[in-house]
Amino acid sequence: MLHEILLSLSGHPSALFDAAHSTDVQHVNSTASRLLSTPEAELLCSIGQLSRLHRKTRGHVARIAAEHPSTVCRAVATAITTHYLDHFQQKILQVEARILRQDASTVGAYNIVPLAGVVNEFSGWMRLMEWLWNLSSFILSQDGVLEGEKNESKASSGSKIIDKLRTEAQTGYPDIEEAASYLCNVAENSWLRQSSSWLLYGRLPSFGACDFFIQRDDEAVNEMMFRVNHSLLPKFVTRHTASSILFVGKSLNQIQSVPSATRTVSATPNVSELDLLPSHVDALSKVRVPVATSELSEAVRIIRLSLSRNLLQYLLPRQKIVETLTVLHQFFLVAKGEFAVALIAEADKRMLTRHRGYPTTNSNPNVKGVVLKEAEAGQTLARALAVLSTLADDDEHTDDILDIASQVLHLAPCEKQGQRPGTPGRAQDADSYLPRIISVPFDELLLSTPCSLTMSTPYPLDLFVSKGDVDVYSAINAYLLAVRRAHLHLANLWRQSPIRREHPCPPGYQYSNTTHGKGVLKLRRQRTATRTRDMRKVWATCAAAVLFLAESETYFQGGVIQQSFDHLLAWIKDPHDASSSTPFEMQTREEQVQPPDARSQHQHDPEALALAHRQFLSSVAYSLLVTDGAFPRLLYTFCNHVDELVAYVTRLTSIQQNLDLAEDEGIEDFAQNYQKEEKEVSLELDRARRRLDSDLKGLVERLREIDAERIGASAPGVVNKGLTEEGLYVALRVGGIDRLLMKLDWDARDEESDSYGDLL
Repeated sequence: MLHEILLSLSGHPSALFDAAHSTDVQHVNSTASRLLSTPEAELLCSIGQLSRLHRKTRGHVARIAAEHPSTVCRAVATAITTHYLDHFQQKILQVEARILRQDASTVGAYNIVPLAGVVNEFSGWMRLMEWLWNLSSFILSQDGVLEGEKNESKASSGSKIIDKLRTEAQTGYPDIEEAASYLCNVAENSWLRQSSSWLLYGRLPSFGACDFFIQRDDEAVNEMMFRVNHSLLPKFVTRHTASSILFVGKSLNQIQSVPSATRTVSATPNVSELDLLPSHVDALSKVRVPVATSELSEAVRIIRLSLSRNLLQYLLPRQKIVETLTVLHQFFLVAKGEFAVALIAEADKRMLTRHRGYPTTNSNPNVKGVVLKEAEAGQTLARALAVLSTLADDDEHTDDILDIASQVLHLAPCEKQGQRPGTPGRAQDADSYLPRIISVPFDELLLSTPCSLTMSTPYPLDLFVSKGDVDVYSAINAYLLAVRRAHLHLANLWRQSPIRREHPCPPGYQYSNTTHGKGVLKLRRQRTATRTRDMRKVWATCAAAVLFLAESETYFQGGVIQQSFDHLLAWIKDPHDASSSTPFEMQTREEQVQPPDARSQHQHDPEALALAHRQFLSSVAYSLLVTDGAFPRLLYTFCNHVDELVAYVTRLTSIQQNLDLAEDEGIEDFAQNYQKEEKEVSLELDRARRRLDSDLKGLVERLREIDAERIGASAPGVVNKGLTEEGLYVALRVGGIDRLLMKLDWDARDEESDSYGDLL
């Protein structure tokens, strides 16, 4: 029976333990229970359970090592087999050797081997074997089916097993603590080897890439886009460290992927990425297991600074960064007012042309039913830039910015999404530090079709500006263009003579001096006075709306965007913080290679610039109120009601002109009943005026609520402890909403309008 017990413990099936269970003895079959006494059967229960756990664990970890998509999980499974299960086999051989040698510690008098002694030899393995079985079941459930890809519900990821082993190491059982610590070191070593290919060469792991926390973005088919999947990130890796790892690998990947012919001679550095490899390997080799967060962050920081100072600053010089920011500032943030005016004018012309040729019916009279083609949107932007080029002055820098904008800017219809990112690089990337912009379709107002202004970011600009940044800029641009468009449409009412004054002018003296002429002139004056009195409330509402829009634009552009941009530009052009940081080991050898003038030029590294830019973008979005939950929706409704009011005023003016022709000149259109239309349009115009009044009061009330909510608060920023040695960029805290509310002074204006209404 001893041989049967030892063979069963070794992993072989045994009739002693593997038959049907009896009712009294759970782990011994009915035949053995008749041959053994009750105490002996009870002693064999633990041996039978240990035998089955050993056999199940060995088979399961072998399956994990052969089929699991994660290299970290495979390494842990292999370590379980080679270290603990092999040690268990060695323990069985040692017990068997002592029995064969008749060792007194195991064999008693008359060569009797006590069953209790054999069971006691393996009693310490029961808890450990149960823990190993539970761990292997956590890595891959028993019913998990792997068909070439990882099944999220059945298979664990490498990050989860690392986090679990770190948690399991915090226990009071020494054997479990030792096993968890050993396996955790194996898992972290495997994770470091997996990450080294990305940090040193910019390549995703050749095997197990689906389990690596940096993955290629499936949405970008023709671009080299990568993102951080934080669900695959171990807890000892901070968000900032993950962002730095993404930046380093992405930079190396793009440097190696872009052909050398595309790099200009002036932008080619004296040091290549292969020259920096020994320093990077040395920095990464200092990270020991168990991995400390500070050690990993320091190693990544050294690699990032080495790569940025010796290679990336040549590929992405400061001048190029300033030009890109200037394009974003002037065109996306509408700092160049002529561009917004030209684009809105061209869009209105485009929609007027398409609306004239569109057969309107009673079932679909809305101009939003017009489908815009991508080529037409591009032509609208091209014509706006062409008009802008004719207005350019003799400043060469302005012409250069306009030339760059004409090459990288695109206006095209966009697919509607559930919510714009605050993403990043996208909505999937929670570490993008981008603001969460409320999903309001401002992009439908310009061309009555979802259409957004975007910018292409070719190499190496994508190291500094990500697609998520451009998406946020597009959302802010649509928001600002909607405000400017509503302002221009309302202000345009004052520029049209037939709307604001009697047009054409009254007849001359010779005609009005006659009796008939006096009667005609009196009737015209009465008609004009009646129409003017009826339009007073409309013009009062329009004036209040223009005041709100004008002051809002002044606050947005002068109080928020311009000041924040000047502050960011001053930080970028001042490299004092970057030059005063502690040098790293590679700096001495690199200074011998670089010329003296190159050593004297320092700038912030691209990742620090990208993080500062995202902090600036987050602060601007916060101050522009696009992240507020209610204000953008109220403003969108307000802009729609402005369009309705302008349309009704224009239509009413056209109807009144036709009535005047019929009354004064006798030219009548019998196909239209203009008198009936005048009453209907006047009624709708009054309703539109009331809606606009309600919108204005709602907007101002929301501004007061925001001002009360933000007392003592500041814009959300990026707290990046990893860059404190280089000089952390802190976004400028601009003036609050109270400055805008003081200019509006809505309470006094409400009292004035009420008293004015009583007089009417």
